[in-house]
Amino acid sequence: MTAPTPDVLIEDTTLREGEQAPGVCFTTEEKVTIARMLADAGIPAIEVGTPAIGGPEREAIEELVGLGLPTLLIGWNRAVRSDVQASLACGLTAVHIAMPSSDRQIRDKFQMGRHNALDNMRALVGFAKSEGAWVSVGAGDVGHADPQFLVEYACAVEEAGADRFRLSDTIGILDPFSTHDLVGSLVRHVAIPIQVHMHNDFGLATANTVASVRAGAKHVQVTVNGLGERAGIATLDEVVMCLRYRLGLEVSICTQAILPLCQYVARASGRPIPANKPITGDCIFDHESGVHVEGVLKDPALFEPFSPEIVGARRQIVIGKHSGTSALQHVLATQGVHVERKHLGPLLERVRLEAVRSKRTISPVQLVNLYHETLQENQ
Repeated sequence: MTAPTPDVLIEDTTLREGEQAPGVCFTTEEKVTIARMLADAGIPAIEVGTPAIGGPEREAIEELVGLGLPTLLIGWNRAVRSDVQASLACGLTAVHIAMPSSDRQIRDKFQMGRHNALDNMRALVGFAKSEGAWVSVGAGDVGHADPQFLVEYACAVEEAGADRFRLSDTIGILDPFSTHDLVGSLVRHVAIPIQVHMHNDFGLATANTVASVRAGAKHVQVTVNGLGERAGIATLDEVVMCLRYRLGLEVSICTQAILPLCQYVARASGRPIPANKPITGDCIFDHESGVHVEGVLKDPALFEPFSPEIVGARRQIVIGKHSGTSALQHVLATQGVHVERKHLGPLLERVRLEAVRSKRTISPVQLVNLYHETLQENQ
């Protein structure tokens, strides 16, 4: 059976942007494991790093190329010919070439004007294409760029033979509305796919990425757990789940593989997943409040946007200060203790006092012990 063609291509850059998070450094073995897990999850493209760095970076990229993974491996490059040559020398057949698009960055980083910058990019695209490479071109700092210049930039690289045009909100200042307008304008002017790379400085990376897809972007870039510079970028799990379950789009990703992947990257990066992190946090399918628990026990969809099994997680009824008798009855039953709800009032009072005293939840074993203690006291 042929796999469905994805409506949106998910590209992961954990091994490049993710490793640029302060203090994060993956070993070659970890990079190989992450790349394999990404490929096994169905990620169709991986940005594997910056070959021009050389040394261990180049060695790791060459090892990744040698794995023969069923996914497109892409090298990241500055708008410098030697960078592109370094990517090709690693055996990569796909390159991304990045250049700022805002006037202040073009002037301050490259000491050139708009037209000189475009001429340089045209030459680099021509060189990479002459070497048989698939070429993505990136416009950095689009939040500060002149929208008309971005159109000119996109048209220029398309004419030069580029296969894709990336918009990078380098310092995370766009919002979903401005993102939608910007992407929509470019989609109307060029035929090559538009990709977005959204930073999370205002907590809008996922929202901006979804807005870009609504506007016509066909490629999006993410990292596992949102790793990246400063506040990171859009997270793989959130983007995949939003595109599939909110927009109804095909992304060709195995969602059950998401949680193990996120947990592995959390350990390898030394960046734990927050308990309340959407999609993959330990507590997002935990229910304590009495009203919520009673509802979930009747129909999980009343208080869950999707089933935990979709992402390889599980639901848990937690006993604490806000629990009701439905929760007590359910958890006791899982421990082999069956009691009618009408007899659980004294236990509920004791549970609440203990939760306040200890400032933590009550484990199933503790609950059974409290039940027996309460039973003895009320005999």
